[in-house]
Amino acid sequence: MIPRALFKRIEQKFQLLGSKRPRSPSIVNKLREQLSLELTYNSNAIEGNKLTLKETYLVINDGLTIKGKSLKDHLEAKNHNEAVHFLYELIEHQKRQTISEQLIRSLQQLIIKDIEDSEAGRYRQGGVMITGSKHRPPESFEVPKLMQAFVAWTKKNISKMHPLTFAALTHHRLVHIHPFTDGNGRTARLFMNLLLMQKGYPMVIILKNDRQKYYRALEKADTGKYDDLLTSSI
Repeated sequence: MIPRALFKRIEQKFQLLGSKRPRSPSIVNKLREQLSLELTYNSNAIEGNKLTLKETYLVINDGLTIKGKSLKDHLEAKNHNEAVHFLYELIEHQKRQTISEQLIRSLQQLIIKDIEDSEAGRYRQGGVMITGSKHRPPESFEVPKLMQAFVAWTKKNISKMHPLTFAALTHHRLVHIHPFTDGNGRTARLFMNLLLMQKGYPMVIILKNDRQKYYRALEKADTGKYDDLLTSSI
């Protein structure tokens, strides 16, 4: 569970944030661009992307090519930024009934398009290993039924838990299934943030520097111990 003192502090900040709304469109757009940049940089860096924060900005906003960095690094930056803005569009148009397998597949498709097009938006067809993790994802033939059950669980519990707890648990469940060949972590973090934004919360950004702490929290969650994941996700 979230420690009571931390939970209280978060709720106070959430109420303060609500008191500042609505903000002008120009301020909202600036905040969105900044959050999109930071989320894109950190989420990609967790998965091994070599671009720095400044280089990520230059690739996204100026379309520059960074010498010494791979094409994959550049595409990951552009793709992830596009996926974040896709979430903004969903929220802006108040499409709250968005929990579906198709949505999750669409997020993964945006993340790896032009990198692994044959795997974009498709559940994996073979086994997969998670580098640096003891967790062995389920066999590929199990993925469709597990994803169907995951979406059903998500819809059933979305109104039964506090948004922070629900988002963190949903994040872990999706990563645990590991339904795709690539892009699982980034897809899960985007989906988690969509759930939070639908409830009025700002996006959660897990920092690159906290990568090992984040991985350890996921491994503990695999054993049913969620405290570290709940605190690391917020």
